[in-house]
Amino acid sequence: MISAPRGDRASARLLLLGVSVRALAASAVRSPHASRRFPDGFLALDYFGDADLLSLASGHPIRVLCLSRDLDRPRSVETLARSALDLEWQALVYSGGLENRPDLLRRLENRGAVLGNGPDVVEAVRDPTVFFPFLRRAGIPHPLTFAGGRDRAPVNGPPCLWKPIRSGGGIRVRLAQPRRPRPRGFYLQQYLRGTPGSASFVSASGRAVLLGVTEQLAGFRDLGASGFRYGGNIAGPPHRILSRQALAVLAKAASAITRRFGLRGLMGLDFILSGGVPHIIEINPRYTASMELFEDASDKGLLDVHLEALERGRLPSGPFPVRRFLAKGILYATRAVRWASSLTLAGLDVRDRPAEGEPIEIGHPICTLVVGGASPEECRRRLAEGAGLVRRTLRVATRNAPRARRRRTFAASAGARRSVLR
Repeated sequence: MISAPRGDRASARLLLLGVSVRALAASAVRSPHASRRFPDGFLALDYFGDADLLSLASGHPIRVLCLSRDLDRPRSVETLARSALDLEWQALVYSGGLENRPDLLRRLENRGAVLGNGPDVVEAVRDPTVFFPFLRRAGIPHPLTFAGGRDRAPVNGPPCLWKPIRSGGGIRVRLAQPRRPRPRGFYLQQYLRGTPGSASFVSASGRAVLLGVTEQLAGFRDLGASGFRYGGNIAGPPHRILSRQALAVLAKAASAITRRFGLRGLMGLDFILSGGVPHIIEINPRYTASMELFEDASDKGLLDVHLEALERGRLPSGPFPVRRFLAKGILYATRAVRWASSLTLAGLDVRDRPAEGEPIEIGHPICTLVVGGASPEECRRRLAEGAGLVRRTLRVATRNAPRARRRRTFAASAGARRSVLR
């Protein structure tokens, strides 16, 4: 049993729940309306309880619980939801992970208010057999998508991808081999060559307003990513990332999807920019990983925007004011390392910092780097430079660290430190 059980009264406390809630918690402390709305503060529960999330809690009314360290429970979305049911909270906002389990959202909704898209909405909009046929009927650009049980990769047709129905961050996405049957839990989607991107919106009463757009980093080798794996985002003024015509396509898509599925609050649309046209490949009906870049650029909290849309039907007049380029990059381990909080990183903005001495295996994320620049190219260069600095410093720290008695293992993702979700 968790040491913070439910009390006798309904606390005016907001639960921030997801695989990683560090960015969402930072949004909460930037959001004065949220602070007034929940006078008993915030409860943050995720897989990691990263060091900077704990630092955030030291100066604000946030209590942090790490699923593995504090509760001694294996890392899985199901365990995350089950643990949340034992805690004292009045309402919750979820981040990455829960959108893949509407059944768990339904259990949480029976316990308290889910401030965002509920289980019925999530179940429909995340179902490729429902979502992509709607896009086709609505005339919204998207790759050819097949989710039927008998679908096979075409022999002479365009190249295709197998994509997991329940996943995120490009994990387990792979090229489909011709004539091979559909793997269980996957669907087939045309592989479009182009630039990946994401658009952030907020919705209420059948309307959707664009908050910002980013170029998405996938398979960024300088950060240790490969294949289709999510590597971060580059935000900037919308008109410098996409043409007016492309922005109009995204606005039409967001409005149509909002009306059809009844979306509310924050959401993200992932797309491939091919031939100058954004083709929708995925929707995330929640606070997404790229959104903190818009908050950094404006110093405004998107949690307030989310709550205003949900509770009052109020939407902002337009995108957040982003006047320069700002990027975040996920740094992946290319060799086994051990985190040292005493690292000297020359003023580099490092987020999602692991706990002192935490071992990180090859291929697993180490931390998040945030940089600014005059262009997307400069942002990529600075991310690559920052990655090199962190790797060199960690290599020395790991070599000098005492050998651990045992290596921590966790149930989720074959012992991975974290799953990165867009």
